[in-house]
Amino acid sequence: MHSADLKTPKAGKKLGNLSKIAFGAFLLVGLTGTAIAQNMVVRSTGPSAKSYPAGKKLSNNAKLTLKKLDQVTILGKGGTRVLKGPGTFSVNRNGARQSSSSTRLSSFINNRGSSRARTGAVRSAGVTDTTVAPKNPNLWYLDVTKGGKFCVSDANTLVLWRPDYTGSATASIVEPTNGTVTEVAWRKGNPLKSWPKTEAPLTNGASYRLIGSNVEKSVEVNFVMLNDAPKSLDEAATVLIANGCQSQLDLLVETLDDGSSESQEQS
Repeated sequence: MHSADLKTPKAGKKLGNLSKIAFGAFLLVGLTGTAIAQNMVVRSTGPSAKSYPAGKKLSNNAKLTLKKLDQVTILGKGGTRVLKGPGTFSVNRNGARQSSSSTRLSSFINNRGSSRARTGAVRSAGVTDTTVAPKNPNLWYLDVTKGGKFCVSDANTLVLWRPDYTGSATASIVEPTNGTVTEVAWRKGNPLKSWPKTEAPLTNGASYRLIGSNVEKSVEVNFVMLNDAPKSLDEAATVLIANGCQSQLDLLVETLDDGSSESQEQS
């Protein structure tokens, strides 16, 4: 068993490098409104899902004919739009949401983990308190509660993120083939920990099981090592879709969505 005595990445240093490497070009291009070359389907369910698969590009003058129970999420310059059938919908819409979407995207990209958005109580209608779970602040942080494929933009700066950091916690990283176990520990109030790359090497196709002390169940993560970090928003979405990195794609879509997506008016 390895015990990884790791220092928490510091804002402006390790995590700053992570964001700069992964999204440097994002900031130069993505937030100017020119990162999205065209509209892209990032999520699709229902009877017409085969006609509008994730990754499908749509021109601005395209129209979608959806059936009952269809739901298609489109990523464009203005953020995300969720189209719900039945009906025929026009992709071409004004960019009224672009500014707010760019602001949210900028915040998502620039958040290097230094601001710890703690879980807290939020007053609901002045009657009860509702607990709001923190959200993963970076596309390239590995959420210890999410399994499946995970795309890594830089093996030297991979960070483990835990959603519940109200107390201290530990996690075991298990190599499934030889059973080697590496332990990491978080102090109270700290959500971040560097991946122990010496004890648990990251290679394309490497698989590890994560067992967290404050997590309901263990998860298995299969790593996909990217040759190059995505340089634009649609490139990032394309890479995540192509490699099956679903949890990161979901995070990207949720970050871009301002919560106002709903059934669109038929054209």
